[in-house]
Amino acid sequence: MRNILFAAWLLIIPLASCSPSAASPTTVINSATQTPKIPHSSTYTSIPKPFMTITPAKNETPSRTASPQAFETLASPNGEFIANAYFETDHPSGMQTIEIINKEGNLIWQIPFQGELPTGYPRPLLVIFQWSNDSAQLYFYYVWSPDGGDRAFWWTGYDLQKIDVKTGDIQYVLPGQGFMSFAVSPDGEQIAYTRNQDQPSIIYIRHLFTGTERTAYVLGGSKNYVRVGDIHWSPSGNEVVFQTETEDYKVQTILLNPVTMKQKVIREYGLFTLFFDGWTEDGKLQFSEVSPNGVRIDNVFQIDVTTSEIFDVGTPTPRP
Repeated sequence: MRNILFAAWLLIIPLASCSPSAASPTTVINSATQTPKIPHSSTYTSIPKPFMTITPAKNETPSRTASPQAFETLASPNGEFIANAYFETDHPSGMQTIEIINKEGNLIWQIPFQGELPTGYPRPLLVIFQWSNDSAQLYFYYVWSPDGGDRAFWWTGYDLQKIDVKTGDIQYVLPGQGFMSFAVSPDGEQIAYTRNQDQPSIIYIRHLFTGTERTAYVLGGSKNYVRVGDIHWSPSGNEVVFQTETEDYKVQTILLNPVTMKQKVIREYGLFTLFFDGWTEDGKLQFSEVSPNGVRIDNVFQIDVTTSEIFDVGTPTPRP
């Protein structure tokens, strides 16, 4: 979904290199009562974030005769809630907004863009990340392509936050001004992330409930990586894979054990020659070859991360 969202955004807006400003947690309004709920301050007290109160539009009521068109919609796992994200041009408030509605269609929470929206382009986009497995929290963040779309999706975004659906409290999960890549484990208990600001590059594994964290320098730390991201947890949650890119356009696919933090290079290749498709259900890594004109072709293969054997899709015979 994030890749599709980036592609659509890049087609609409000509992007240029720029550094986003940090977003601040905001007052969330329960539209049924119009009672402001002040979110808890971030547990990351070393990074102070002032609160900003944003008053919702007066026509925001629990139900509408005409609903704005969301560019992104995500239902909670239990089917009780739906999160909708809107461009400022499509929402009555005139702001980029995320709304949470219940299954009856009533508006429960509204999260406006946190700060002053830039008047020029490109501008950051407030988007949905995912629901927690128990449907109690919604994760959201901001995206801003750093360099005109050259593998920009390797960075997920910045200022990952979560809202408690019951209380409306907003807390930072991964605050920061720089670009990050992040992915939550299948059990919803851990998050793997990297930060553009780290030189040499570091891979982090944080437990979302205890706050404990393990770190390791990315393999080949002497290299000047321009990107470290595109993180994927294995279906079992026992392994993590991510991508690196150097200044000379060499890409590595690296396997990480999130307990021992040991790493292993699975594949090294030139940028735009392969496309990493992700994990298969049986725990292999799948790649698609890319033609010289940048089009993905049908030559797909998988790699067994334990044996390093390479298989053509649909054939059981390893190839050299």
